[in-house]
Order: sequence, then C-alpha cells, then structure tokens
Amino acid sequence: MGSVVSGTSVEPSVDLRPFPALRRYLDVLPADERSSALDRLAVLSPADLSSLGVSEPQTVEHDYMVDEIDGTLPAALAGTLYRNGPGRWEDHTGRPLHHLFDGDGMLSAFTIGSSGVRYRNRYVRTKHFQGRSGVSHMGTAAPGGWPANIGRLPPNLANTNVVEHAGHLYALWEGGPPHEIDPDTLETIGATRFGGELRWLGTYSAHPSFCPSSGAMFNFGVELVPRPHLRIYRTNRRGRLRHFRSTPLPYPAMVHDFAITERHLVFLVSPIIPDARAVTLGLAPMGDTLRYRPERGSVFLLIPRDGGRIRRIEHPAVLQFHLSNAFDDRGDVVVDAVTYPDGTLLERISRFHTSTLDDAPSVFTRFRITPSGRVVTEPLSDSPCEFPRHHPAYEGRPHRYAYVNTRRRLRAFYDSVTKIDLAAQAEFTWSAIEPGNSFCEPVFTPRPGAVAEDDGWLLTVEYQAAQQTSRLVVFDASDPTTGPVVTAQLKSHIPQGFHGNFQGDGSVIGTCDPAG
Repeated sequence: MGSVVSGTSVEPSVDLRPFPALRRYLDVLPADERSSALDRLAVLSPADLSSLGVSEPQTVEHDYMVDEIDGTLPAALAGTLYRNGPGRWEDHTGRPLHHLFDGDGMLSAFTIGSSGVRYRNRYVRTKHFQGRSGVSHMGTAAPGGWPANIGRLPPNLANTNVVEHAGHLYALWEGGPPHEIDPDTLETIGATRFGGELRWLGTYSAHPSFCPSSGAMFNFGVELVPRPHLRIYRTNRRGRLRHFRSTPLPYPAMVHDFAITERHLVFLVSPIIPDARAVTLGLAPMGDTLRYRPERGSVFLLIPRDGGRIRRIEHPAVLQFHLSNAFDDRGDVVVDAVTYPDGTLLERISRFHTSTLDDAPSVFTRFRITPSGRVVTEPLSDSPCEFPRHHPAYEGRPHRYAYVNTRRRLRAFYDSVTKIDLAAQAEFTWSAIEPGNSFCEPVFTPRPGAVAEDDGWLLTVEYQAAQQTSRLVVFDASDPTTGPVVTAQLKSHIPQGFHGNFQGDGSVIGTCDPAG
C-alpha cells in the first residue's frame, strides 16, 4: 500500500529504517511540525527509539498454531484472550494518520487449550476499513481543507474494546454501534443495534460494566443533541437491550468510562471538551479540538440502579479516561480512577508517533463520596500507570487488588505489569527485561474454583523491540514478580492496542486452516 507524500523526504539524524511507517508519517508533516518531531526523536535513548516499533502497522492477517511455547500452560487456563486496538494508522488510501485513536480496529485472539495456543488476527470490516466512509478521522482531517471536512464526524473504527455477552462477541467504539464478530473466525458479522433497540444516534461506549450477580451488561452513549446527555442501557443475561435511564451532562464532554456498584452506576465526568464550532465548520477534526477545560470543573453522577433520584456532586476538575472499580461502603460510594494533573496527555495522544508520556504522569486515585456530597480524595499509587483491571467477580464490590501497566524505564510506553495491594498500598512489579519492550493491558483471569481474590493469571502481550515481534505472556496474578509462567511466541508483532477480555470455555482448539 502506497503512501501520500508531500514536501521533501525526511533526512533524520536517527536511523528510522526499521520504522517505514514512521518515516512515511514524518514525510507528510508540514516542515515546522516535521522539524519538531525529528527533534523529539533525536533525544530518545536507544531503548526508547526501538520501542517505537510497536506502532508500526500489521498488514497481514494470521491464523496458526503457535509452535514456540516457553513454560507449561496451566491446565485450568482454557479459553480465548481477545484483544482490540488500531492495527494500522493509515487510511484506505495509504495516507498516514496523526491521532492514536485514528487507526482501523484489528482483533487478536489467543485460544488456549490442551492442544496449545492458536493465534488469529483480523481487521474489523467496518465501512471505514472498506473505504466507504470517506477519509476524515478523529484526529486527521480529510485533504481539501474545510469544504472536504465540514460537518464530518469521526468514522466508526471498532478499534477500542472487544467483549462477549450472552453468546455474542462485540468489537466496540464509543461513537457508534458495536460490530458483532464471529468468535472463532473473527469475521465481521456486521454493525448491530440489538434488534433495533439501540436507537437515537446509536452511540455506545467501549467500556461496558457487567453485574456479577445478575449477568446484566450496562453501557452508555454520549449524545450532544438536543443537549449534551448520557443515554444509559441495560442488556440482560439473555442479550436483550433496553434503554435504562438518561441524564444531562454539564457540558459536551468526552466520557470514556464508568463503573458500577451494587446500588449505583458511577460516572466521573472530566471537562474534555471539543470545539463544536470548529468541527461543524470543517476547520479541524474533533481529536485536534479536544481540550481540557479545568475551569469547567468535574461532576460525579451517581445513578441508582433501582430507579431512584440521580445525585450530582460538583468537584474540582479531574482528568481521567479510565475508572478502575467502585463499591458501596456504609453509605459512601468509593471509586478508583487513573488521574492526570493537566491536559498534556491529550496533546501527546493527538501526535502519538513521536510523543513521550513522561511529562503526563498519572496517579492511581481513590475518591470517597459521602451521603452529604463531600468528596475525600486519596492517592493510592503515584507510579505512572494505565489500563486498570481487577477480578471480574469483584466488579462493583469491595476489592483488595488492582492490576495495571506501569512505566518504569521507557518514556512512551508501559514496560511493566504491576499488582497493587490497595489495602496495604504495596506494589508488586515485573518489568520487561529486554530494552525497548512494552506490555499491553493485563487481563485478570481467575483460576476456576479459586477462593482467594488474587488466585488466577494475568494475560498480556509483550512487544519485543529487538525482534519486532510480540508474544503472549501469562503471569501468576498472586505474585507477578516471579516472572512469566508461560510465553507463546508469535511470528510477527501486534501493534500497541487498547483493551481486551478473556472468555473461558474449556473447548478444544479448532484445527487451523492454512489458507486462513
């Protein structure tokens, strides 16, 4: 696939030959922006420079049995780890894209069983992937200036999460309906609106929450007309979706995540606000207009699951994308989140190819909301972290452990997996041994029949910078410091992704079709 090149070719002071997509991206930048990007690359350490390979595209779709496994697969670990994230940051014309959220969704599946590990990856066949929705993106405008971009909203890329519910597998993106996926082949069945029940604008978050007791899946969509509001959905254990509740937003915010407790749905609204006028007039893509507006403040929304009165608690501004978990505690509502001190993160992800994150530190923070509306804030960890996970049976319930990616040595990517003991405020970390390696979100998978909260495994994918490949890594969740229990080596790499989930089934791995 060719690239669209404008201006002169890049002659960088660093060796970019291992990163052809990065070089194509630099070649299309305006001269001043290209110069700044090259300056940022020039000061990277060899390890940080090599780590950038995780953002190179994966254009090949694979389906094979993994033949290089180090360690012994736990007999009780049977099922499939599904992961989702951008597989390429180029549109169907080959034009490089700017924003971290711009890439077409690529699903990966590691199916684990007595026969070993089978790996598959496949792009979600969205309208955008097939070239049927234009070339305007979240953070990259279509060529042609404002006439080509006026009134354009970002396309549904199905690139953020992948979840199973009621026998269906969904690739999720928060600006539109889910795409249903065949769980074995990863073929795209198509966009779904749950039998027509997902109406209105059809926005549907990439972060549903699951009630462990009822089996229900709660989710929401942000709608900006006729006024900014949340539209909330409940899907029962049989897969039937119904509108649950709606509530106004204080401003047209980007709301990415929420949490549940046994009594509430919990939203922490951050003032991440797009410039609606610039987007509507085609002056800038939405991702480039997102700004953190701390003067607007934040608000906690506590929505009773029994239909009671919604509580709105005003709070000084908090920037966050991901909530970890929440629970009710003797009248208080407790919610944990990964928070940031300012809007630097938004700038970094809008030009992620050459940006680092060391100037956008995060804090794992606990908020306790009292019945009177007082909010008590407590930092639980100041290790730069993201992608929090926990035992799924403790969703919305008091819990002791959280699992996150942390950054110990690298500047742009998370090179470690950490278990946080929230009660003792202690951390247990495994860091990648090889320089430039990074990990994706650690997915906690409980051991069948386990009693202890941390009895299970952490499943993640490690990018191996020197070889430009990836491998599945399984840790003992009770103590990740002991290192990998087992690794499954792939023949190629998986680009940096966002979220995933493990679906246990105990079924036998199917025979691989060499024709793929």
